[in-house]
Amino acid sequence: MIQSLAFLLTAAALCLGACGKGVEAEEFQLDGANYRTAQQKLAHGKRLAVLLGCESCHGSTMQGTNVSADEPEMGEMNAPNLSLLMPRYTDAEFEHALRKGVPKDGREFWFMPSEGLQFLGDADMAALIAYLRTIPPGGKPMPPLRKGALFFHLIDTGEMRPAPEIAERFRKEQPADIGSQHRYGRYIAMLVCSECHNSRLQGYVDFTPDLDIAGAYSAEQLEQLLVTGKGITSRDLGMMGDTVRARLNRLTPHERGALIGYLKARAERPQ
Repeated sequence: MIQSLAFLLTAAALCLGACGKGVEAEEFQLDGANYRTAQQKLAHGKRLAVLLGCESCHGSTMQGTNVSADEPEMGEMNAPNLSLLMPRYTDAEFEHALRKGVPKDGREFWFMPSEGLQFLGDADMAALIAYLRTIPPGGKPMPPLRKGALFFHLIDTGEMRPAPEIAERFRKEQPADIGSQHRYGRYIAMLVCSECHNSRLQGYVDFTPDLDIAGAYSAEQLEQLLVTGKGITSRDLGMMGDTVRARLNRLTPHERGALIGYLKARAERPQ
């Protein structure tokens, strides 16, 4: 069950995600969003495609994969072939899907991390879409998602909800605001941590810990974790280590430092 829920929460791309900026009064942006040239814009978009998990499920060619191939009880969680879908969408339609978890044909989306993408800054979103449009169409359409017994069980228990419902909850429930000096780090956490550690970073029962666990690490140890995927001990961190090596090690030093500062301040806040 833990492994399956881990898969569900990190299979970040069977769909497209969430429109509307959430409740943040100020808009932040990731490093590189101040691009001046088309080349800089595309390079930034490519980094975001990795950091935000597009490649993790759709593949580097965006032709889609069955992300539950190792968990047949889930059914077939086929991430669609975005290289074929992108030409059918205008930029506005694609952004709406990314931010709302609702495609233009009205199908129900599952597993798309709209909960984080809804907060992505405009310049970041424009770069991501621009980069995805450079990927040439190829391959075949992926088969429709086929729900297995475990998938239905997780729906029945409430452990999995459609992307728009998750995005709405995350708009209403956000991580603790520790002060203006940590708001950028809080924003980074909303983009890259909440997907697995829940809306307020409180974790999921029997799945991921409350990120107050950051209090057990020094800033230097958190730096090592976010760069290498290695924790305090030699213990294999499993999904966390894999996620760092596949995605989170693409954070810039500035982004990583802000995130570490926020997580430490959150762990040390008065309860």
